[in-house]
Amino acid sequence: MLLIERYLIAEVGRPLIAVLCILSFIFASYIAGRFLTDALSATLGMQAIAWIVALRTLIALEVLIPVALYVSVVIGLGRLYNDHEMTVLSAVGISSLRVYWAILLLALPVALTVGALSLFGRPWAYQQAYQIEARAQARLPLDELTPGRFYVDAKAERMILAQDVDSQRRVLRGVLIYDRAAHETRLIRAQQARLVPAQQEGESLLVLENGIAYALDRTGSKDRILHFGELSLHLRQPQPKVGYKRKAARTAALARSDEPADLAELQWRLSRPLTTLLLALFGVPLSRTPPRRGRFSKILLAALVFAVIYIASGLARTWVEHGVVGALPGIWWVSGVMLLALAILVGRDMRNWRPPSRP
Repeated sequence: MLLIERYLIAEVGRPLIAVLCILSFIFASYIAGRFLTDALSATLGMQAIAWIVALRTLIALEVLIPVALYVSVVIGLGRLYNDHEMTVLSAVGISSLRVYWAILLLALPVALTVGALSLFGRPWAYQQAYQIEARAQARLPLDELTPGRFYVDAKAERMILAQDVDSQRRVLRGVLIYDRAAHETRLIRAQQARLVPAQQEGESLLVLENGIAYALDRTGSKDRILHFGELSLHLRQPQPKVGYKRKAARTAALARSDEPADLAELQWRLSRPLTTLLLALFGVPLSRTPPRRGRFSKILLAALVFAVIYIASGLARTWVEHGVVGALPGIWWVSGVMLLALAILVGRDMRNWRPPSRP
């Protein structure tokens, strides 16, 4: 590799890691905040939330890495333009084509990394995240209830409320339970409830003390009222199930599917490396700034260009998912438009470039 290419790659590579870390931190903070305010967080636990945040951030790297590279090209080359270094390089015969070539050399290994993440890391991370969420929804965290808040189990048609929770002793006080069975609706109030291990796997045994139970017959008039000193209630835990999720499906399985949604997911994964290369090369013309304008003067324009590309990619993917667009052009028309626009920009640069005159 020639000296000029190494120099340009170094100038762009320096901010790359910093920009990627900043973007990853912002995204992880957003995901963590969303899960901590979600109702599911009451059943997940902090360790599971941290694991899900890490998995979601890994998934997002297929977008964050190309963005970081794109921004780094704009910032790194922008500094060279601002400090007149690009003017000097042009004066000694370094054409814009060599600048594009240097950025391409840097973008190639980055694009391969993004491709590996998209084709293999993305489905694995989604599968792990779906399994964690399914386990959290299936378990009955009665000893982790928030006092004064209903725990709702929509699948079992059950609601549980406790005024006070002693997690260490696994005791609930001031308990109210709404339970909908096959032919009757039960409403139970108890002063105290103890959670004890059940003999059968997949069940929780809740021992209620000093309360009253109302059983309302929905098919007739056989309503019952029961005053009890102690009542054992078996709460069956649903088994965690993760159905077919195309985002978690293996890439090879998507390739064998004829469903439009699977096709859209497959083309999205395959397009990530190409998008990474094109975004990096787009940063070259967007980095050009007049002297003394500052290296960040084109950031707003670069952000607008990326927003248009990202929205167009999402729109193309949605069209394929709903069968509006077939396998061809699929979502590839976005890359085609980017490639055409890039070819026009490179051609303009080559027409405007004049080799230095020899004395």
